Parts: sequence; structure tokens; C-alpha cells
Amino acid sequence: MKLKPIYAYTLFVFISLLTIFYLGQNSKIQGIIELEKAQISKRVSLDVNSLPLAEPLFNYAGNQQEVDLYIERLNKQLSESNARVTVNAISTSTPIGNSFTELQANYKTVYVSFTENNTHILSTYIVTLLITLFNVWLYRKVFAKHVENKAKRTISTEVSIKPKLIIDLYTKTLLIDGREEQQSQLANKPLCFYLAMIEFSQVYPNINLHLNKDVPVELLEIAEKYFHRLAVLGHTVRKRPNFSNSLEKTLSEIRASLDEILREFPDLKVKLYPPKAHGEGSRSKLHSYGLKQLSENDYDIRGK
Repeated sequence: MKLKPIYAYTLFVFISLLTIFYLGQNSKIQGIIELEKAQISKRVSLDVNSLPLAEPLFNYAGNQQEVDLYIERLNKQLSESNARVTVNAISTSTPIGNSFTELQANYKTVYVSFTENNTHILSTYIVTLLITLFNVWLYRKVFAKHVENKAKRTISTEVSIKPKLIIDLYTKTLLIDGREEQQSQLANKPLCFYLAMIEFSQVYPNINLHLNKDVPVELLEIAEKYFHRLAVLGHTVRKRPNFSNSLEKTLSEIRASLDEILREFPDLKVKLYPPKAHGEGSRSKLHSYGLKQLSENDYDIRGK
């Protein structure tokens, strides 16, 4: 089962902080214990000559009761100061265990054995939890900001890269910029007429084009200009077409070619697609096949 990033991050931070706190506190505790053992050993070394310790070499049994009372008083003082070390025994015999200190006094070796308190202060680990929660909050805030910025960049990219119709005079094809795999070819006449419609709509945006009226001279001149441009580019030109004849057929060929490449771009199609007539009286003055709301950012002519 795959953990969500926030849970994995929380677990990682908590375990890492817990380990750091444990090792840090353990090291501090060991340092305190060693310091207290040194201080106790120094204190015992000052009092050892007055303690009635057993001395087997001289057949002296000593006074263990008095030694125990000394240890009791010493441990009471250590307890009042919240020491982590208490004295377990003071004797001239080698003690069992590892926690003891050797003292040299009057040609004898005195051993001071200790009891160590290595327990950790659990309340300090609340800091670990608080830091973890703060890091999780910070992570969520940063992550949310990252997602927001990423979304803004995506939107910005989508806005900046608007679809554009490419009309390529070199190949006589129509395509969407960046999608060269989908192209549509046009014959000389509909291609030149469509180019003329685009240029005419830019120069004369308020003039309507009607099927029941003559094609404007200005539009025909633009179409002728592009026809001659095709010849200059090396395309086969049999004869100069009459752009005023078979206007409906020419528009149908243009629409068919645009239908192939503008299917996924309805907003662009509204601007670049010659409107069809609908209903009764479709050939009346109310219908115009001209292009409206077209801007130079919607298309690009290669080989112009």
C-alpha cells in the first residue's frame, strides 16, 4: 500500500526527530552521570580515611554499620539535588558490575560502586511532536502553494499557446499550429479565395458578403494576387480561375477542408469558418458568408 506524500513526510519527520532527541538526551544523561560519579568519588576520597572500612590485610573487620550510615546520608543529599547517581557500596572488596570507581588511600584500594538512573524525561518528547506538527503544517502550506503555482503556470501556458490556423502556400495546406500530423489540402481556386476572404475581412470588417450580390472587386483583386503568388512558388497553374463563378461550390470546398482540422477548436471555427445560410430566404440580404471577429492572432500565412 502506497502512503500519501503527507503521511510519508510526517512519519519521516517524526522518526527523524525522535531519533535525534533520543540520541541527544541519551548523550546528555551519560555526561551528567559521569560528572556526578566524579564528584561523588572526590567527596568519598576526602572522607575515606575517616570511614571504618574493613582491611583484611590487617585483620580489621571495620564497622559496616557506620559505613552504611555514611552512604545513607550521602544518598539523601544526592536525592535532594535530583542526582542520577547514588552510591551502592563503599568497600575494599572488588564489586560486581561495571559501575564503580577505584580510590587509592593509605596503601589500600577503595571501591565505590554506583547505581545509575538512565531513564529519559518523557515530557521533553512533546517537543518532538510539536515540531513534527509544525513541519506538517509548513509542508501542507508549501505543497499547497506549489500546487497553486503549478496550476497557474498550466493555465498561463494554456492561455499563451492559443490555437492558430496555418495556411501554407508552399504546400497548399491548412493545419493547426503545432499539429502538423493533421492537414487538409485545398485546390488553387478555393485556397486563393479563402485567403482573399481573410485579408478582405481585416481591411473591410464592416462590409457583408452576400451570395446574391457580386463579389467585391477588392476581394477579387486579393484572390488574383494570391493566385500569382502560387505560380511564383512553383505550383502548377493551368489557367486563371474565375473567382466570381460557382461561388457556392468554392465555399463548400473551403468549409469541407476547415471541417477536417477545426473540429476540436470550436472557438477558432466561429471566426475562420464561412457561415452557412439557414432556413428560408437563406440567400437573402440577411445572410453573409464573410468572416467576422477575426484577428491576426488567429491565423498565419506561410509563403505570403
